[in-house]
Amino acid sequence: MNLTHKTLFYMTSKRNVSLLLASLLVFYSGCSTTGHRQRADAETYDIITEKSDAVPGAEPDFSIEPSKDFLDLSSLDVLAAADESLGTEIASEAGFAIINLEQAIQLATRQNRSYLNAKESLYLQALSLTLDRHRYTPIFSGGVDAALRRSASDQTAPSVFNEAMTGAGAVIGQLEQITGTEAELLRAYASVVEEAGAAAGLDQPRARLVEERRVTGGTTLGVDKLMRGGGRIAAALTTDFLRFLTGEPRAASGSTLSLALTQPLLRGAGADIAAERLTQAERDALYALRDYTHYRKEFAVNVCAAYYSVLEQRDIVRNNWRGLENFRMNVARERAFSEEGLRTQAELGRMVQAQLDNENRYINAVRRYQEELDSFKIMLGLSTDAQIVLDDGDLARLREQGLDHPAIASEDAVSVALAARLDLYNDRDRVADAERKVRVAANALKPQLDLVAGADVATKGDNSPERLDFNRMDWSAGFDFDPVFDKKAERNAYRAALIDLERAGRQAELAQDTVKLEVRAAWRNLEQARRNYEVALESVRLSERRVEEQQLLAELGEATAQDQVDAQNDLIQSQNNLTSAIISHTIARLGFWRDMGILFIRKDGLWQETPLPQAAKLEERRPADAAEPRDNF
Repeated sequence: MNLTHKTLFYMTSKRNVSLLLASLLVFYSGCSTTGHRQRADAETYDIITEKSDAVPGAEPDFSIEPSKDFLDLSSLDVLAAADESLGTEIASEAGFAIINLEQAIQLATRQNRSYLNAKESLYLQALSLTLDRHRYTPIFSGGVDAALRRSASDQTAPSVFNEAMTGAGAVIGQLEQITGTEAELLRAYASVVEEAGAAAGLDQPRARLVEERRVTGGTTLGVDKLMRGGGRIAAALTTDFLRFLTGEPRAASGSTLSLALTQPLLRGAGADIAAERLTQAERDALYALRDYTHYRKEFAVNVCAAYYSVLEQRDIVRNNWRGLENFRMNVARERAFSEEGLRTQAELGRMVQAQLDNENRYINAVRRYQEELDSFKIMLGLSTDAQIVLDDGDLARLREQGLDHPAIASEDAVSVALAARLDLYNDRDRVADAERKVRVAANALKPQLDLVAGADVATKGDNSPERLDFNRMDWSAGFDFDPVFDKKAERNAYRAALIDLERAGRQAELAQDTVKLEVRAAWRNLEQARRNYEVALESVRLSERRVEEQQLLAELGEATAQDQVDAQNDLIQSQNNLTSAIISHTIARLGFWRDMGILFIRKDGLWQETPLPQAAKLEERRPADAAEPRDNF
């Protein structure tokens, strides 16, 4: 609305002008979009920080803003030369940035699209809570209205002729008093003129169009407070102003202070009933934080699994290339023996066929490696055109370290999970939510009985707040009662709430059984991964001895083609199995910690594992009292 200074002057008094300008200044100073965003962020982050105290492993200093310590690929070490052990089907990766596991997780937590969506979902849930909390704070409102109004109306005015004849009669009377004689002739003339004027219609009233312009305006300042018990208190100060610009200059203004109170006594009464929306919003924000914290654990395990899967496939390419080279060497040797008549064409053909089969396996391994690497780039939030390679040193260190196998019984792990799993706490707490909603639905079946009170105080004399005349205050107090004869909707809602309670109970039981199932399955997977590793390790040792033996026999001309093919293929397969076994055990261990609920994720996305002596005691603790984690890096 565009208001000129002149209109504002006519609209209200100097006191109200000052109040109005101050209000407008405060309003417009807060209209900056940047300011609104900053205040929303501050309030939302405070809520998340507040609720993080009840969620072990919650991300510290949560923020949806881009990280300032962004990992630039140009700052990473690069591959100095092409890795010839990968064979000829992979283009040279010289100059590509080398990303290790720690850097990969940091990149993923900063750029992965699903991860960022999860963070924003938590933020939006907490943001919605700010509005629910705001409903229970004093809410101020105000308004200004001003208008220039023009109106026109017909007004009837007495005839000028009648006024003249009345004046003539008065003059004749004065002459008679002065002369002492009656002025019959003058009266006769006056009578004739009056009759002639009447005949001509000069004595009739005249109507004229009157235009009127005025400025009207008003200001309103109010405050509304919703109480936790369901009551509502409202107060408003209203000022009206009127000034005529045409005709007789005059102005009028007045102010009124109004107060109103409403307090439910039956339906909707009580903090547990009236504040149900706020209670549920508070709990939903906590649930969202638990879900996000659990998601971070799953995300870290998934990134780690994908990282090692790429390295595993890269190692398979290397093993297949090494095996192919060995086959080519064996074929060359067997061909030389065949030319000397020491080998049959059938044996040579078997060796050549094995070489072709291994060449096909090598090409397929290269294709799978390149596809997995491209998929992993997308997981990191990078373009598939990004020139990166993963650090082979991580796989080498994994082999050097061997197995880190936790010594914990299956049932002990289940006990820890039942005390530490955040998603399980959500399902348990939703049972309490359902019980509370049953009480709310039962309350809605009661009749409506409200205590209502109100008061109005107007100003006396000049228009200023200190002139409010409380001696002439109008007030009222009473009850509003509504028996609510039609309760079909409330009845149905109550019955539905009872069913929801039963469902919530079953869901909590199912969630608990599911956690037990997941933990026991994770424990079995871990045990199986340990056994697979032990078998694969022994298989590699055996295969290496067989290959060495066959090479010696081949050099002496005593090896058969079948034995050489079998030994070489078994070595390649056992090497691949060993790489797969050590990686599978690592991922199974992380998944085991995750399913137990004791895999904690730091700010940078890297994981932490709780030492087992402390983990064994978690079954007796609430999640907020869980043991301090230790770094796994």
